[in-house]
Parts: sequence; C-alpha cells; structure tokens
Amino acid sequence: MTVAVTPDDLLEFVERSPLAVAAHDKAAWLALFARHHVVEDPVGGRPVVGGLYDRRGGSRGPHALSRFWDTYIAPRSIRFHYDGPDIVRGLDVVRNVTIEITDTAGVVLQTPAYLLYELTNDGGVLRIGRLAAHWEVGPVVAQLAGFDRAHARSIAQTNIRLLKYQGLGGAFAFGRAVRSVGNPGKAAVADLVSKAQAGSDHAVQLLGGTVVGNLRKVIASGDVVVSTCVAGEGPAVLFCYLDRRSGTVVGTDLFIAPEGVGPPR
Repeated sequence: MTVAVTPDDLLEFVERSPLAVAAHDKAAWLALFARHHVVEDPVGGRPVVGGLYDRRGGSRGPHALSRFWDTYIAPRSIRFHYDGPDIVRGLDVVRNVTIEITDTAGVVLQTPAYLLYELTNDGGVLRIGRLAAHWEVGPVVAQLAGFDRAHARSIAQTNIRLLKYQGLGGAFAFGRAVRSVGNPGKAAVADLVSKAQAGSDHAVQLLGGTVVGNLRKVIASGDVVVSTCVAGEGPAVLFCYLDRRSGTVVGTDLFIAPEGVGPPR
C-alpha cells in the first residue's frame, strides 16, 4: 500500500480524528496513530509517547495514548468548530479550531486552539506521527471557576480521572502546563513581526523571508506562540519558537494557505 499524498486525501484523513472523538470510537481513534507517535496536548505539558516500553501497560504499544483517551476524551462530548482554513504543507496539516467540550456535569468549555498534525508513512500506511495541540490551559481552567454544584462536580471528576489514569506525576505535569511564554512571548512575536515590516533583514530572515501581518488569535503554549496572520494577501498560521531563558524568538514555521482561500475570519 502507498501513502495518499494529495491535500484532499490528507484532509480526509485528519478529519477522521474529530469524527472518532465525536462518536466516542476509541479503537478508530487509536488506529489513526503510527506505532511510534508523540501527542502534545497541550503543548507544554507532558508528551504522550507511543512505541516505547510502557511500564504500566507491560509492553510496547499505545498504552499511554489509551490512558489519555480515558482521561480527557471518554467522559466528555467534544465538538470542533473551524475558525479558519485547513492548511496542508507536505505531510503536515494545520487546523485553526475552537474545541467545545461538555463534561458529564454539564459544564461547557470553549478552547481556542491550533492543531498541528504531522503525518507519516508507517509501513506504507498514512498515520499520525505527531499531534501538537496548542491551547492555553489557564483560560480554560478559569472557566471551571464557578461556585455552583456543576462546576464543583466537574473539577472533582477531572481530578479523579487524572489521578486514576495519569497518576500523581501526570496530574502535576498537567498543572505545570499552565506555565508558558505567556504575554511576554506574545509581545516578542509582535515585536519580531513589526521589525520585519519595518525592513529588518534579521527579522525577515527569521520569518523565513516572508513578511506577515494582522496577527490574530494569538495563543501561547509551552515555548511556542501561534497565531493566524496574513502572508501576501492570503491567510496563514505562524508558529514561533522561543528561548524561555532569553524570551526571544529563535525559530519560526509559517503555513500559508493556497491561493484562492479567503482571509482569516
């Protein structure tokens, strides 16, 4: 078998993930991932790594990913709303979404996010090698800050599942994901873009030779700041990677939508 390489094939493939999540089809979702995979959800938290020996599972396999499903997906109703065009580059797909999560307590959370799917040829079959979900933990957790019974029950249920499936270390790791480059990182990205627009050769070079503008929906997760922007006259998504010690941008990755796709909404 050969890996499908057309953009339409890649988009159809990644769409299977939200469809499996909406249907609560765990087996179908796990089957989307390569034998060796990494899931960062959120970026900045503890990555889920598959294909290595898993002590709790007792063998090599998707045990950690299965526990991730049981912790975060199984008890919730999850819908994806698309805030911009999907962008395909090579075997990578970027999706600009807002994830609507409803838990068993009836609490609804809105999570603005960017999803980066890095697909791979896994034994001649298209699979997900890496999934990076860029979203901010703090604002999402803040939505649970109500004092009514539903919010209290939601927090309690989340904590119980975290401890049951991720253990104490996993619960602490999720808490640490709140720490990111934050507003200073966002300011550093805005400064970089401003300098590129003003003609700074270094800034333009750091942006891969493309001057961008109109930064919107700016999200900081871990050491990464992601935003929708305009490159030329079309929509794009800009990933900026920062040195957390100096607070400076040290690398970027720009995904530009093909011609004919409308501007960001």
